[in-house]
Amino acid sequence: MAQVAVPVGMAAISGAAGIQGAKAEARGLGAQATQTRMQARSEALKYKQQGVAVLDNMLRTMATQRAAAGAGNIDAYSGSAAFMRVMTQKAGAGEYYTTREGQTIVTRQGELQAMEYERQASAVMKAARNQAIVGMLQAGATGAMMGGAPSPTGGLGLSAPATYQPLAMSTTYNPLQQTSSQQFMSLLGD
Repeated sequence: MAQVAVPVGMAAISGAAGIQGAKAEARGLGAQATQTRMQARSEALKYKQQGVAVLDNMLRTMATQRAAAGAGNIDAYSGSAAFMRVMTQKAGAGEYYTTREGQTIVTRQGELQAMEYERQASAVMKAARNQAIVGMLQAGATGAMMGGAPSPTGGLGLSAPATYQPLAMSTTYNPLQQTSSQQFMSLLGD
């Protein structure tokens, strides 16, 4: 059993380290997603400011037209003065809606990019978990294929002693005074 447990344990430790690394990478991708959203909002605000500027310019232009028409004793709400006001409104509205579309596009692009970063973060975590599981399974399979310790009546015809007694050959054990065959025999317990 130990021949399976040790490699699986080592693979689990390695997998846990891989998962921690993936978590760090996922946090980085999450931060990039947040940064992208903030940048998109900033760009959207610029477009919104442009839209407000367009509306202000349109109001100023219309006020100037009314003042000019009034100064010349012309009815500001009829004739060519009314036509100029309508054209100013049309041009201003077109420009305003263009800035609104730009705001929408920038916001949506930022959101899509942020979602992509979040998807990558999720994929990194999933891959790390899968790799940890596969590593443990491979380590377990490798350990199981290696086999266990030999049985007490092993394949070489040797029998293992009931208890290990390296000092059984002599009461004053000194490995420097024993021959290598005596040391081997003391290990076998015979």
